[in-house]
Amino acid sequence: MLSRNEPSAPPQAANEPLTAGQNVATDPWAALAQARTAEQLCQAWLPVLCSMVPQAHSGLILLQDIDGSYAPAAVWPGETDLSHLGDVAQEALVKRQGVVRRDAARPTQFAYPLDGGGQLFGAVVLELQTGADDAIGHAMRMLHWGVGWLMDLHNRRQIGAQESRLERSGFLFDLALAALAEKDAHKAALAIVNRLAQQFGCHQVQLGLEKGKTVRVDAVSHSATFDEKTNLVNLAAVAMNEAFDQRATVVVPEPEEGATLITAALRHYGSESGSTALCAVPLEADDRVVAVWLLERDTPFAREECEALETLALTMAPILELKLTAQENLLRHGQRSWQALLRRTTDTSRPGIKLLVVLGALLVLFLALYPADYRVASRAVVEGAIQRVAVAPFQGYIRQAPARAGDIVQKGQVLAVLEDKDLRLERVRWESELEVAVRKEREAMAKADRVALRLASAQANQARAQLDLTLEKLSRVEVIAPFDGVVVRGDLTQELGSPVEQGKVLFELAPLDAWRVILKVDERDIAHVRLEEPGELVLTSLPGQAYALTVKRITPVSVAEEGRNYFRVEAALAEGTDQGPVPMRPGMEGVAKVRAGERSLLWIWTHRFTDWLRLKTWEWML
Repeated sequence: MLSRNEPSAPPQAANEPLTAGQNVATDPWAALAQARTAEQLCQAWLPVLCSMVPQAHSGLILLQDIDGSYAPAAVWPGETDLSHLGDVAQEALVKRQGVVRRDAARPTQFAYPLDGGGQLFGAVVLELQTGADDAIGHAMRMLHWGVGWLMDLHNRRQIGAQESRLERSGFLFDLALAALAEKDAHKAALAIVNRLAQQFGCHQVQLGLEKGKTVRVDAVSHSATFDEKTNLVNLAAVAMNEAFDQRATVVVPEPEEGATLITAALRHYGSESGSTALCAVPLEADDRVVAVWLLERDTPFAREECEALETLALTMAPILELKLTAQENLLRHGQRSWQALLRRTTDTSRPGIKLLVVLGALLVLFLALYPADYRVASRAVVEGAIQRVAVAPFQGYIRQAPARAGDIVQKGQVLAVLEDKDLRLERVRWESELEVAVRKEREAMAKADRVALRLASAQANQARAQLDLTLEKLSRVEVIAPFDGVVVRGDLTQELGSPVEQGKVLFELAPLDAWRVILKVDERDIAHVRLEEPGELVLTSLPGQAYALTVKRITPVSVAEEGRNYFRVEAALAEGTDQGPVPMRPGMEGVAKVRAGERSLLWIWTHRFTDWLRLKTWEWML
């Protein structure tokens, strides 16, 4: 900490403007302000400190490396051998306090440890030309003044390391969840390579699975499909086998010198694909390699990135192994079950099993030959055969709305009433203007003034037309029902006093004696439905009563609902249909079954599955 009589800012000489011939890069304070990396900060901070200590002969900064060792981060003066300061620096680090070594034959050595929150991260060593207490005290005060820069460097490094660890952990969880969310190994592999390509800035990532002591490419990033027979895919598989055989991460170019791994196949693939940086990482689970990653990009892979990939491989290998095992076990279980069934049926020591097999075969034969009526089932909804709408005759406000959806109305019954106050005022206005125009017309006739007569006649005709229009609107203030029926849609009780535009639909009405049934037939069954085919309708509100119907129209357009495609089929109820104790209403839903000819019971029960199997087989054969 600074004392009261010490300056809290650098010397004035250091703050003076640079001369015309001075370079900013050579000014210690400018270099300190412009430092962006740890190396730049240390190399700028040490000269500033030594310049503020007049007796400083040389200086050294040691910072802790990733492996825990201490390496020089800055030396002053530059390119000076200060290896002899290692002992005093080590002593300061061990004692965790400042150390002073005085020797008359050589400069005094002063070492001070850098402690950040109880953790040593480095040391500063100075050589002083004198061993006087005041010189050492001044050097210590200047060091305390400037050590905040290095503490800030340490804190930033710690925060950066924590953020890096959190980022790697988050990506690991995201990668694992993405793989676990997929149902099969191929989709899991595709999800893995896509995320690896995004995380490590690769233009392509491939994953190869172990099959028969070799690796075959199974997934390529950003590609749903790929051609396994292409030359590049084969070369990629050979490069993956190079890492597979060595059971080690193979990198081109190598991040460190002296690597002893074989990289010939990886280099050959890089020359053919145009990728300058490659990294092949094996994924081991249960002491065997289950897969290999092959990452491609333009910038070389650092050692830290290779270590991160190896850590990810340790986590993802068991997940891929579980998915591959699940698939293999399913196939093997089916094979074993089939083989066991064959052994039991051919075993002469078990006649009961043979009898069951014979009875099962006879049952299947019976189901395949016995005919039955095949009916297509579908959801159905009741609609009015004729639906009309009641609209607003003119722009106005709603005064009354006695009718609501579900009400049964008679022809001519009032459904809603619009406000007519403005219309009555307008009628009075045009009646007055018409009276004035007629009087003017008479006066002109009496005076034989043809010009005034024509003008008065035109005004009178305009007033009559406007009056007739107003009277027409007044006659349509009441919105009435056009026929006997039920109000299907419309409720204005919550909109009293609100404005309506001319032509706005206020109500929808349907007759009570004419209905049609809309069937939503699945696209898988639409081919079996024919016109004029009979059927039956059972409503949800009347489950004990079936209504006869006939197919009248099949629309050629499908509608997607709930993830499936349906075709709209219109059917008419039989004439004289007894509605039972509950009258039929528009909007009622139920289930309809339409006759579609005769089929065997086996076909009726299994045609959905056989159609699906045919489609999948055709798809797989492509």
